[in-house]
Amino acid sequence: MASRMASRMAEEKAITVCVRLRPLSRKEALGGAMQDHWKTDNNTIYQVDGSISFNFDRVFLNNESTENVYEEIAVPIIDSAMQGYNGTIFAYGQTASGKTYTMIGSKDDLGIIPRAIHDIFNKVKKFPDREFLLRVSYMEIYNETITDLLCDTQKMKPLIIREDFSRNPYVGDLTEEVVYTPEMALKWITKGEKNRHYRVTKTNQRSSRSHAIFRMILESREKDEPSNCEGSVKVSHLNLVDLAGWERAEKTGAEGVKLKEGCNINRSLFVLRQVIKKLSDGQDGAFINYRDSKLTRILQNSLGGNAKTCIICTIIPVSLNETLTTLQFAGTAQSMKNIP
Repeated sequence: MASRMASRMAEEKAITVCVRLRPLSRKEALGGAMQDHWKTDNNTIYQVDGSISFNFDRVFLNNESTENVYEEIAVPIIDSAMQGYNGTIFAYGQTASGKTYTMIGSKDDLGIIPRAIHDIFNKVKKFPDREFLLRVSYMEIYNETITDLLCDTQKMKPLIIREDFSRNPYVGDLTEEVVYTPEMALKWITKGEKNRHYRVTKTNQRSSRSHAIFRMILESREKDEPSNCEGSVKVSHLNLVDLAGWERAEKTGAEGVKLKEGCNINRSLFVLRQVIKKLSDGQDGAFINYRDSKLTRILQNSLGGNAKTCIICTIIPVSLNETLTTLQFAGTAQSMKNIP
């Protein structure tokens, strides 16, 4: 019942906000961090003392799989993308809360991005009257510099955000590869992941130090229509985003390069929170500071424009203040409105 209700919500709302609880890690368990500060009741999360509570479109417990998350939250956006609507799914939360695990996953438990790739190619077969052209790109924002993860290392260079004739932002010179099978797309992801910035911190053995945006461009048309027929081509952009986690230096033990990385991550996520706060206020004509961060500029249409968007906030129940910050962000995001 909850599954059907969550799916219906995702279909009806332009923006869906859900929360995923991360299981206790082995290190936390060995360290005696057994007391949860947060409890759940259906789709409500509340502090154990009852002082604060939040309600969301869906709350995924720590025993629910990524497959559950994908089927309930991502599938409606994938289906819309097949019909020509832009879509965005991104994971937000503190470092080591399970964002990359949710979006990328592992060999034994695929994340949302590889699941979406397989799903899209399967869904193409269900449209025998349409022909599809699928392209992929993969970029990262590292220390506020945009780079193409699909380039060979020696060819990498900083990329610039430009505007098209409709003043929509795009990243110039970004590689777009045509893919004909899910295996081709997954190979490009594997290459991109090798180029992405990861480091070991006190809280995470493989901490992502950049925001990564994987994009699939779905272009289709009726097979019987001529190529020059006006309005015959549907084009949609599907953005699947693995954000770096915001962090406190005293907990991660960041120094030198890691500290600089953490500062840039926190700064860009601060701007993201500002933008979402202003969008949720609903003031017509209010100035929105998209340009204060490369991340919000690239995701401008997804945050305040013509896209169906899902925000997955990952939390650690044994964390009090960090989880509260994430839940406050998620609660604010629920008030946003998009017009796909």
